[in-house]
Amino acid sequence: MIKKLIRKSTVFLLINIAISQIAFAQNSLLVNFGTSSCSDMGTPSFSLIKDPLTDSSSSLITCNLANQLPDIFAVFIAYNPKNNKMYVADIRSGVNTKIWVVDVGLPGAITCPSLLSTPDYSYSYVSNNFEFDNNGNLWSFSNYNDTLGICNIDQFDVTTGMVINTRTVQFPPGNFPTNITSGDLTILPNGRMFATLGNFPSRLYEITNYNTATNATAVFLDSLPQNCYGIAYLNGELEITGTDFAGNCYYYKYHIADHVLDSVKGFQQGQLPIDNTSITPSVGVTKQLVNTIKVNNNTADLTYEIYVTNLGNVALNNINVSDNLAAVYGAKNITNINVSFVPNENAGNLLLNTSYNGDNDSTLLLPGQNLNNHTSVNTDYFVKLRVGFRVSNLNQATVYMNSAIGTATIGSIGTSSFSNVADSSNNGPESAVDPNNDGNATEPGENVPTPFNFAALPVNFISVGASLVNNNSAIVKWVVATPMINANKFIIELSADGKNFDSIGMITISNANQSNYEFLQSNIPAGNLYYRIKEIDIDGKYTYSNIAFVRNKNGSNNFIIFPNPANNFIEIIAATNGAGYPKIILYNAVGRKLIDQNMAGNIIQLNTGSLPDGNYVLKIINEENITTRKILIMHK
Repeated sequence: MIKKLIRKSTVFLLINIAISQIAFAQNSLLVNFGTSSCSDMGTPSFSLIKDPLTDSSSSLITCNLANQLPDIFAVFIAYNPKNNKMYVADIRSGVNTKIWVVDVGLPGAITCPSLLSTPDYSYSYVSNNFEFDNNGNLWSFSNYNDTLGICNIDQFDVTTGMVINTRTVQFPPGNFPTNITSGDLTILPNGRMFATLGNFPSRLYEITNYNTATNATAVFLDSLPQNCYGIAYLNGELEITGTDFAGNCYYYKYHIADHVLDSVKGFQQGQLPIDNTSITPSVGVTKQLVNTIKVNNNTADLTYEIYVTNLGNVALNNINVSDNLAAVYGAKNITNINVSFVPNENAGNLLLNTSYNGDNDSTLLLPGQNLNNHTSVNTDYFVKLRVGFRVSNLNQATVYMNSAIGTATIGSIGTSSFSNVADSSNNGPESAVDPNNDGNATEPGENVPTPFNFAALPVNFISVGASLVNNNSAIVKWVVATPMINANKFIIELSADGKNFDSIGMITISNANQSNYEFLQSNIPAGNLYYRIKEIDIDGKYTYSNIAFVRNKNGSNNFIIFPNPANNFIEIIAATNGAGYPKIILYNAVGRKLIDQNMAGNIIQLNTGSLPDGNYVLKIINEENITTRKILIMHK
């Protein structure tokens, strides 16, 4: 049986510079504890392996641990995203744990450090496999009952060995692990936990609810064809590793998104794997069109929001995002560019590139800035930008597709440890950055450009206003940009408080090039009157104008009564707002009183849904005045 500690994090390597040259795929950095040769079990060491899931993998560094560890057994390694360091744990005594903290220089130049033979920490808590989450919390298994298929998952303090809290993990009947001492666990930057446990066979699980107030559950995923002792998260997938200690060292790749286990492959660089972890530099980007205003028949004002986040478990150097508007709309067609941070969405205090022009200077941020990884105590792992501009010479038959490109690095430029990361934006808000929640924002379907179709723009209201014609009428006038594409009708709406609006009229749009409209309302009440116009497209999409206001100081006995004909309700707006509210009485055609009540304010709605179709009489009694209206109820 083999015990080990190693944290699987991942270095996603994505090549950037010009958009056409960017390979939007991640390239994780695998950390392997074991030996440098599959046939040699004598010299403990760990390696950082670049391009691990390709045929061109290479070791950036291999660090000898012979002064700290006599052999490779009962040892774990884990990467801590909170401080960008690795932790090597020796539990071979079975009664205590010794831990060395290993600083390889992340996110800067990667090198092997000098370590003392004495450990940084030593305590009596003995873990079975451990792993840090992105918040720097350390998790381990303990106290396995192979009859009931349950064990504990402990969160413990790496400096003292004190257990902070414990949850019970229930394994599924029929798929209990043979033990929890052989195996490993990994935690994705987004918090998902996976583990390979036991031998003959080794089994793969996802551990759910481990960081909640309830007990955890082990979801069985697959049985492994050979014994596996290590697991790491790489490029949105799991690498599960093992050896038969007879010159055969191997790994299996498990696709998280589609739950497929690949065929066996020889372990990278001919090394012997005992425990694994990974370092995950990863950037994710989304872009959405948040505002469009039609200026004329070929010009519009557009506003995009771009969300850039550190999806990985290591701080990113040289974070930037580019948006080449000229490549989409043409350099001569772009004017009035304005770039800003969305309010309260720049906790990292990043600085804008004030020279950005959307063309030959297309980076939105100043160079040389960093973006931290996501932990529970910080909010500086993301930034949201707003890019507004005017674009002319638009073609109504063209759908303009636009992407933003996020880029960053880890390591030192000019060295073998230098790695690029990049992501092309996915269309939508920040929730669209990784829809399948596997930690990889670069998969097919997750880099969809943001579309803009000028022909689909809603009507642009240039102006709207209202004025009194006399004591009894008001006229509402509005102007729109033309041509109005797909426009169907205008609905005129009225409110007595500026919040609750009701329809009082409709105008069908018969001429897409008509820009000036007006609506006359008679018998208006006294008081504050708020008007707005709702434009509805042929496909049902709609947009509102600004609100126009007018105050009528006269006409205290006037009322607005609508709709008429009515279906399920009649609404009455009155001028009175104080003592002496009007009395509302509704009669049927033979004079029978159906409704008799006072208004409690200057708006009342009568429920007519249960009344049969036909003619009715509405009487409004206000002090010495009586208003009578004929009402037609007609259910559709």
